[in-house]
Amino acid sequence: MNVFWDRGYHDASLPDLLDGMELSRGSFYKAFGDKRGVFLRALDVYIDDAVRQVGDSLSGEASPKAAIRAAFERHAELSSGKDGLRGCFVVLTATEMLPGDQEVSARISRLFRRLQDLFAAAIIRAQALGEIDQRLDERTLARFLVCQIQGMRVLGKAGAEQEDMRAMVDLALKPLG
Repeated sequence: MNVFWDRGYHDASLPDLLDGMELSRGSFYKAFGDKRGVFLRALDVYIDDAVRQVGDSLSGEASPKAAIRAAFERHAELSSGKDGLRGCFVVLTATEMLPGDQEVSARISRLFRRLQDLFAAAIIRAQALGEIDQRLDERTLARFLVCQIQGMRVLGKAGAEQEDMRAMVDLALKPLG
């Protein structure tokens, strides 16, 4: 994953991958078949981990609204400093391979739907507790929140500072009340 994350799919060579994975050529082909096979596996691992981490963040607080803020603050940290400059593996993959690669597009679209589902569920819980206005559409809010997080990840690649990200968190969460 790190080789693809650092170099991109097209610029990652087989020697780079063998070195990064500490595998022989034969073991690599036996385990993954080809470069695309290992790339798709790395993308799947990253996506599953991202969904798990967001799910954990959104269920880690007694207050669903506070949990949404905590998830955003975590992404603000990931979107600034050294981590921010490295960027998000999914964002980098999307900019390199979409719209032309349908298999990768389906994976990334599924990730965004899963993240939206997690945020929508947290919004519904917050609405039931009176933390967020029940008249607001949870699906629209969830799409907006996921969009804001991905935008923060892109800005992080351009060197956004932690204080800039914190200000964006505050602004992004204003529609929640």
